[in-house]
Amino acid sequence: MNEQLKLLIELQEIDTVILSIADKIESLPGRLEQYRAPFKEADNALQKIKTQFEALSKSRKNKESEAEELQEKINKLKTKSKEIKTNKEYEAFLKEIEGFEKVKFKLEDEILSMMESLEALTKELKKEELKVGKAQEELKQQEKAVEDEKIKFHAEMETNKVRRKEFVAKIEGDLYEQYMNLLKRSGGAAVVQTSNEICLGCNRNIPPQQYNDIKKNENIFTCYYCKRFLYFKEREGDKPQSH
Repeated sequence: MNEQLKLLIELQEIDTVILSIADKIESLPGRLEQYRAPFKEADNALQKIKTQFEALSKSRKNKESEAEELQEKINKLKTKSKEIKTNKEYEAFLKEIEGFEKVKFKLEDEILSMMESLEALTKELKKEELKVGKAQEELKQQEKAVEDEKIKFHAEMETNKVRRKEFVAKIEGDLYEQYMNLLKRSGGAAVVQTSNEICLGCNRNIPPQQYNDIKKNENIFTCYYCKRFLYFKEREGDKPQSH
């Protein structure tokens, strides 16, 4: 095989690996999103319940204060009962106490209902806290796994870059420049195989005589259409060479 062609093929293999590693590194943050989403969802649900719990607790305290104030008013009225001299005044006094007590009983019922709701919310809080804890733990594990993979991929990348320099040093300057232009223009594939008189880069036909020359791998050929470097390697399904 032509030595420069062989170097180009090997350089392409290295660059394919480097590009693949770069894609993997780029995809790592996105992989964490599938674990961040459940954590955010669970945390949002928890915060919502906490907000409800705090609002209800505040409302309950306000109503308890109202009930205490009413009780103080009732107590004060009762201490004044000795000062009442007529039945009419006494009836008005009892009516006033009864009015305060009705409001107080209503408040106490509301407070009791709130306490039941707070108890239910406390149970929900515990459940959501467990969900958040579990989702957070899974996220932390994945963050560590992703970080470990990132370190591994970067190490692989550096190893391949070192290997790449060795090959680049042996390739003729003009060929390397042509290769790099093709690599950028063709989405990472500057050197491609041929099969059954077809360029596997653009899937266009190669003239039969040129294809026969390419199969020898003795010279460097490029595709007439996509300009990629071409080489031949026996593949399953290739037509047997005619004699």
